[in-house]
Amino acid sequence: NPKDETVIREVRRLDWELRRTYFSRMFFSARGKYFLLGSAVIGLVSLQIAAALRKPPRKPKHSIDSTVEKKLRKQTGAAVGLTGGILLCVVFVLAPAPQYDLSSQTSAPDGAATGISTPQPDYAGWEEMQKNWPTFRGPGGLGISAYTTVPISWNEATGEGILWKAPVPLPGNNSPIVWGDRIFLTGGDSVRKEVYCFSLKTGEILWKDRVEEPPAAAGEELEVFEGNGWATPTMACDGLRVYAIFANGMAAGYDLSGKRLWTKHFGIPESIYGFASSLTVYRDLLLIQFDQAQVKDNKSVLYALRGKTGEVAWQVPRPVANSWTSPIVAEAGQNAQIITVSEPWVIAYNPATGEELWKADLMGMDLAPSAIFANGTAYVIQPGKSMFAIRADGKGDVTKTHVAWTADCYAPDVCSPVSNGELVFLLATSGVMTCLDAKSGELIWEEEVDDSFMASPTLAGEWLYLFGEKGTMHRIKASRVFEISGTASLDGQILASPAFLDGRIIVRSDSNLYCLGNK
Repeated sequence: NPKDETVIREVRRLDWELRRTYFSRMFFSARGKYFLLGSAVIGLVSLQIAAALRKPPRKPKHSIDSTVEKKLRKQTGAAVGLTGGILLCVVFVLAPAPQYDLSSQTSAPDGAATGISTPQPDYAGWEEMQKNWPTFRGPGGLGISAYTTVPISWNEATGEGILWKAPVPLPGNNSPIVWGDRIFLTGGDSVRKEVYCFSLKTGEILWKDRVEEPPAAAGEELEVFEGNGWATPTMACDGLRVYAIFANGMAAGYDLSGKRLWTKHFGIPESIYGFASSLTVYRDLLLIQFDQAQVKDNKSVLYALRGKTGEVAWQVPRPVANSWTSPIVAEAGQNAQIITVSEPWVIAYNPATGEELWKADLMGMDLAPSAIFANGTAYVIQPGKSMFAIRADGKGDVTKTHVAWTADCYAPDVCSPVSNGELVFLLATSGVMTCLDAKSGELIWEEEVDDSFMASPTLAGEWLYLFGEKGTMHRIKASRVFEISGTASLDGQILASPAFLDGRIIVRSDSNLYCLGNK
């Protein structure tokens, strides 16, 4: 239960106690080696002295009183003991400490000084992820905002509700991601592929980088479908680094200040409409769903790269065809799962190792909507046909055992679904919106919104935000009764899914980037 502060504090306290005990024992062990060595030396010296004192003394010319002799023996013994003690203290003090920082004073869970320096993880935790918008459709790829204080109206003609508007140098269908006070996205054409970092406060470009073209493959040319483009995959951020990938299979990693850490080329993907799967992260691993060609070609691979270096931590072949879905990382019970959707399998993997956990043979061709996860269940869409609910606690092939329900409905071909745990909402390109019961798959309502959509719906509190292709936002109640609250418009075409923050919405149109909110 990651939202229970009592549990979090108790786990932190136990972790602190464990670390304190561990490092204390290591410290004592390192000192103890030298203490033992010093004790052995002093013991040997003491034995030599004791043996010498036991020898019968030569008869001196002038005899010594026995009382005086006993006193001398006691003084000698005391001198030996004192010298040994001093030597042990010197050995103990001068012995090198183990290679741990035990001097710095860090805070325990309740503010007490521990004297232990705990190394910080090389990635942001789930709590920090929820405060930001680190991947396609936000934390976990679920399309759910952690904030309810998002704007509900704006007007481009008057500037009301628009904090700033900034041009994007190159086109792209990827969605903006946000970390802290920075917005990241990409743009590209047949000549240039670029990564951009915008200021959340002002809209100015803080830095940009051009990613070089990969070495040309002999006789291989890349053709990109017009409706897809060169920069459709959305970037991802782990809190310390950001990552990008383009339609030509070229990927790059950066720190937040814009320093390029690495580039890597995965080859030109064989994809009918062009590569479009967005990136996601698990801890310090970058996850890339590189699906291509046909099932029989065995060319699809799921990669996990180390964020710092771009090195492959693990990779697993995928028995699937090219797809345009994006992977999500879901918390399922005690373990996280990577959930992927491609023809013909929905497959879940262990994100730490790449081990396949379960799979279901359910999917057909031309897949673009990504999975979502709620109530221990993965919800996936077969465009134009059905939605499936799959319990995520199975092992192996769960096609016949773990499909909780199947709903024949007006299933979207592009937009990914969203769920509040009670209901699941689907949005078709044509504007047909469907509401299903999350536990049973029962149809609650099906209504038509007067617009066309490519951006996926987002849930903020009890309201759904739908951004139409022509720039109009439709605000709909996430309930069992269909209710439209209002609309607001921007100029330009909107194909990308917006990012939702505290009091802000970041929207990308075909030519501009907007920050919506109240001053």
